[in-house]
Amino acid sequence: MFSWSCLPLFKNGSPYQMLQHFRSRTLIILLSLFILCILTSCAQLRQINPIQFPGILTNARLDMRVTATETPGVYTIAGNTTLPDNTRLNVAAIRYLYPGDAASATFNPDPTYSILAYQFAQVQKGEWQTKLNLWQVASNGQFKEAWQLSQPKLGLSFKPDEAVVFMASLAPITKLSELEQQLSRKGLKFPGGTIRTTSEGERYAQVNQLMAIALPSGNTSPSPPRPEEINYGWGYRYLIPLEPQNPYNLEFPDKRQTDAPPKPNEFLQ
Repeated sequence: MFSWSCLPLFKNGSPYQMLQHFRSRTLIILLSLFILCILTSCAQLRQINPIQFPGILTNARLDMRVTATETPGVYTIAGNTTLPDNTRLNVAAIRYLYPGDAASATFNPDPTYSILAYQFAQVQKGEWQTKLNLWQVASNGQFKEAWQLSQPKLGLSFKPDEAVVFMASLAPITKLSELEQQLSRKGLKFPGGTIRTTSEGERYAQVNQLMAIALPSGNTSPSPPRPEEINYGWGYRYLIPLEPQNPYNLEFPDKRQTDAPPKPNEFLQ
């Protein structure tokens, strides 16, 4: 017959320890199965097509990568995106400039920037690509950036930033709402941080990438002066341009070249 007085013996003996160990392992197995069910449900939720649920929007892809080419100063800017084909992107490279001396800081203490180059690119089959040449040729043949060419005319000293900012923005910015509606019908939206607002309140989308690029060095053969560099863009206006040669011979012929009878006004009066 079972007696309650035997419980202390089982409590201190091995059968009680085995029972407690079995309970602990069972609890661990149940917790593992519960966590596995939760992870499986989350994975299934991620696989739901967002088009079936209009309220669920995933981020559209809009990335950018910058690589240097074999030509010094020329860079390839490309990226992959889920934006519609023929979407136009404005790609530019800028360098921030800071006052280089006290006089320049007094004139404008705030930093400014110089647009080194810009091009347009179009999305085709989820890809876009263009090239930017950040260097220009000075009158003496040295390679310079755009702000270095205009610095002597401004009479200011600038300290350039070590990095160049490459940016790709949607152009024109006035059609951003229409593009957002197109993406929304596909269950997409612009990623957070890509939508920005100008000082005039206009919204636009933009992605950036910074790259440390040294200032131009070296030189080449000088290029002829451009028209906009001569007389403030007016050129040599004091020079009268030469008129082209008349292709026809207007000299009076030595002999009469017709057998028609002479006219009365051709006779000696």
